Amino acid sequence: MLDKEEVRAVLPGAGDVPQGWEKSGSLRLLGAEPKEGLLALGTQGYAASDLEGFVGFGVQSFQTPAGAIARYARTKSQMGTAQIGPAQIPGVDAAFTASHCLSQNHCSTSITVRVGPVYAYVNINTDGPEAADSKILNSATRMLVQRIQQAQQGQAPSAKAV
Repeated sequence: MLDKEEVRAVLPGAGDVPQGWEKSGSLRLLGAEPKEGLLALGTQGYAASDLEGFVGFGVQSFQTPAGAIARYARTKSQMGTAQIGPAQIPGVDAAFTASHCLSQNHCSTSITVRVGPVYAYVNINTDGPEAADSKILNSATRMLVQRIQQAQQGQAPSAKAV
């Protein structure tokens, strides 16, 4: 489990994401919600000119793996019209990918993962009818998972997307 400062450290900074991505909006960081077993959550967005869209990173840390399992299952069940499929991300307990278009010019592709008591996702919103570049989405998700694992092991998160 990760506390608020560890969640802050896990979310990638400008030097951790692909070159040319610029922070979009400010870091959103919240503390515990005891009723849900949530210790901390954080999100950070980036404008990604190479994708003609935006990339969002989200991390939610729970007191127990059961809390993260419940959030993961609820998110997956709420995907509605999204095309859902498996995702192969090393080192995670569970992962799925989802893709859907809200309109002809606004599509969303994401990978959602669970790593012990941590629920996390990487979401790419694009301005075109195509799904996001899977190589970039996979790379960004692997980087986020590595950062989570580093923090869980008491290390300073240092993984970078390639």
